[in-house]
Amino acid sequence: MPYSVARHGTARRASNGRNGPAPVYAHGSAPEAEGVNTGELAIRAIPFEKLTAAGVATQLLTDRHRQNLAGLATSLNVPRRTIFYREDTPAEWVFMIAKGVVKSYRDLPSGKRHIAAFLFPGDVFGLAENGRFVNSTQAVTRAMVYRIPIDALKDLLLRDADLQFRFLTKVTHQLREAQRHTISVTRHTAVGKVAMFLKMLERDEHWRGDSSGPRSLMVPMTRADIADYLGLSPEAVSRTTSRLVRRGILAFPDRHRVRILDPAALDRLATAV
Repeated sequence: MPYSVARHGTARRASNGRNGPAPVYAHGSAPEAEGVNTGELAIRAIPFEKLTAAGVATQLLTDRHRQNLAGLATSLNVPRRTIFYREDTPAEWVFMIAKGVVKSYRDLPSGKRHIAAFLFPGDVFGLAENGRFVNSTQAVTRAMVYRIPIDALKDLLLRDADLQFRFLTKVTHQLREAQRHTISVTRHTAVGKVAMFLKMLERDEHWRGDSSGPRSLMVPMTRADIADYLGLSPEAVSRTTSRLVRRGILAFPDRHRVRILDPAALDRLATAV
């Protein structure tokens, strides 16, 4: 399935490789397309100081920051299941999500897959160690991301201490989310793990529903992806969500949307030891 790449008014197209989706940064020819939209360049995080309602992420970038980043960025419009990069390949890029959902994962020698994180609009990915990517990343949904060369971003951050601090705020935010994930997978009960997973989705302001009624969350991941993230089997995820529906805590209007009917009960399950 083709995808498009845009930078300063140009685009590139490529098809997936025979061994599965190809890394999107590795290909290209050039029909015309829309360039980088600075309004979509965003980094969202809960800041160190109290600037927003508890647990709500805020936009960290100013107009000046977005303009400077846009000068370095290439926009990528990709279909679901596109691989951005694979584990232990050379790390040449950092990616910022404008639309869609991405998963960061590692395939284990046992054949199992461990999903380290789900990433949403306003998130940054491209974690590297010693010049190589630590995990693989793949689009869960159709996605638009901005790709920035690591060397160019490094030069910009060295010249702009304020932008450097905002990236540090984002890294700290993602570290907090990683700690919550570690806690969730060590929970002894499947219901506690699923409750913490839903609270994670709720913390991302992008996925909040109407606060005047039952909260509605998009759940774009597959049951298998949720299971790989929580250290459960897909069957255990299904049994647990069915149990929460029977208890009147959740409802599923469709397969990728959940309504939280009893937020207090979900909070108790998420925080119970």
